[in-house]
Amino acid sequence: MQAAETIPDTDVRTDEELVALVVGGAVDWFEELITRYQPRVFGMARKYFRNESDVEDVVQTVFTKTFQKLSSYKGTAPFEHWFMRLSVNTCYDALRRRRNRPEHTISDMLFDDENWQDRLGNIPSGDDPEGLEQARELVHTVLDQVSDRARIVLTLQELEGRSIREISGITGWSESLVKVQAFRARKEMRVAVERFLMKEKRL
Repeated sequence: MQAAETIPDTDVRTDEELVALVVGGAVDWFEELITRYQPRVFGMARKYFRNESDVEDVVQTVFTKTFQKLSSYKGTAPFEHWFMRLSVNTCYDALRRRRNRPEHTISDMLFDDENWQDRLGNIPSGDDPEGLEQARELVHTVLDQVSDRARIVLTLQELEGRSIREISGITGWSESLVKVQAFRARKEMRVAVERFLMKEKRL
């Protein structure tokens, strides 16, 4: 059995070098990849899921899939792009599985984003508890009614500020498909907002 490569603690490896080490049998180096990307994956997951146990489950799934599929990484693009595409697709799959549990698919992080509040109508400021609760109800209602693809696009574009090209790289969709999905997502969002506001007027 070949001994694992010994690397000084001060030697900072690139993602690609770490992948090569892990695939080559030095699996302990996978922990370094987890350390590098775990905060980012947790942050992303919390934008899709409100329940912390769901967040932890999807993060664990992301890293499990990453380890299982690491040998399929060919190095034709930065590891970060490959990894984020896998992460978003894992969230997408989890959203579809939890579609019958909408109360677990809205993240509190959505409620603090000014762009969302602007797009979702004239609601009271989040500094006001009643206003914040109204914002929560509105966002919950809107995201519950849009498709999973729309939620992915809206989160990447509006909350993370990703460009069309970046979203294409993360999701694996063509740029033209991303544009179509973004257009449909905004249309779905507007319809959901209008439906919500009409319901509010009738009450």
